[in-house]
Amino acid sequence: MRRYASSVPLAPLVGQRLRGSTWSPAKIVSILLLGLLAFALYAFSNDYAFFVYEASIQGNRLLPAEAIYAASGVHEQSIFWLPPQEIAANLEMDPYIKQAVVHCRVPGSVIIEVTERRPRLVWRAGSEEFWVDNEGFALTPLEGQAPPLLLIDDEGRTADGGEPKRLKAAIVEGILLVSDRMPEITQFRYDRTWGLFFQSPHGWQVALGYGEDMPYKVDVLLKLGEDLLAKGQQPQLIDLRFSKGMRYR
Repeated sequence: MRRYASSVPLAPLVGQRLRGSTWSPAKIVSILLLGLLAFALYAFSNDYAFFVYEASIQGNRLLPAEAIYAASGVHEQSIFWLPPQEIAANLEMDPYIKQAVVHCRVPGSVIIEVTERRPRLVWRAGSEEFWVDNEGFALTPLEGQAPPLLLIDDEGRTADGGEPKRLKAAIVEGILLVSDRMPEITQFRYDRTWGLFFQSPHGWQVALGYGEDMPYKVDVLLKLGEDLLAKGQQPQLIDLRFSKGMRYR
């Protein structure tokens, strides 16, 4: 078998491959700069000067600042790795926090702004008791003074059936309307027969029904009450359960 030696020199081929390579000087410099940037970022993110050890908590009146800070999960975390929107979403899982906004600023500053739900009434639903805001959200009672209004629902019929647990919005609306127009009324009841009902300062039992047309019914009640007082009448019951069938006796 014959062997043939190549007559093409290797050096020019190597030179051609190097000259055709994509490793241009500009790209090499870019890669080096990128590496330096990554190293600097790593160094900064692990520098204790950029770690969070406290936060400014704003807007809270019911929840302790310490509890909000602990729930945020920012303690001893690098400011570079904190996701503000995710932190806010986690805080809003607390029923008392209606909205949270988180600001993260270097070197290690965190500001947490919260809007809390304001309890307006106490809701006794069967054997359970909740505080309720004006949107009907059921809140676990806190230490301190309870809301001034009370709804007693022995049969637990005023829940809207969803999750999280809520009081029917129409019932909340009716209670707050009555309270705004007649502040002396602080206690309400609910049952399957009369719906929402209460006793007026004049001794009348007033039934507002199951949540329909509450603003209209409260207006009618006020006008009817003025007329009854002017005539010196003292009914035992004012039945406003049905908008088209109101009566008193």
